[in-house]
Amino acid sequence: MCGNAHRQHPHRKIIKGNGEQLPVSKMPCDGVFPTATTKYEKRDLALNIPSWNPDACVQCGKCAMVCPHAAIRVKVVDEAAMKNAPEGFKYTPAKGFKLEGSDKPVFAISVSSYDCTGCGVCTQACIGKDKADETKKAINMVPQEPIKVQEGKCWDFFVDLPEFDRTKVNKNLVKQAMLLEPLFEFSGSCAGCGETAYVRLVSQLREP
Repeated sequence: MCGNAHRQHPHRKIIKGNGEQLPVSKMPCDGVFPTATTKYEKRDLALNIPSWNPDACVQCGKCAMVCPHAAIRVKVVDEAAMKNAPEGFKYTPAKGFKLEGSDKPVFAISVSSYDCTGCGVCTQACIGKDKADETKKAINMVPQEPIKVQEGKCWDFFVDLPEFDRTKVNKNLVKQAMLLEPLFEFSGSCAGCGETAYVRLVSQLREP
């Protein structure tokens, strides 16, 4: 569903909690509501969100694997795609990935600061160690408020980057499977939910 259609659809009032203001005449006559609209909600409820340190990252993809809301994701793209990256956007040379037609593939992790619930499951799953500070990992929780606007811009840039060719992905490897676009995202489940991560994974692994 495109942004304009979402703004005109009656379910927007329902999302805002004003469903009682909708007359019956505004409801879809066929009873069909669009899917994939949670990406427009932006609940903005996390006090702390993950921050990625590329220098400590081993590019395993486990952070994205365990995220219940698909709010932290990974991509591998050609370095040329970083030409118009916003300030603060992080990436590093890709390790163990082959990108067809690219001599300089880069690995990027991005967090949706407005969709993350701050559960911290990604930091628990992270196996990257910060050699400069043994108390930290490659993913660490930091206060959301000071960085949410800039991280939001980085996220918008990230989602527009090209998706990895799914025919080239080895689904038996977590680090590669997490390159697949999740078709189940930003659910209303509780922070740290253990069930939605599986639903999201199925949406990535199945053929579209």
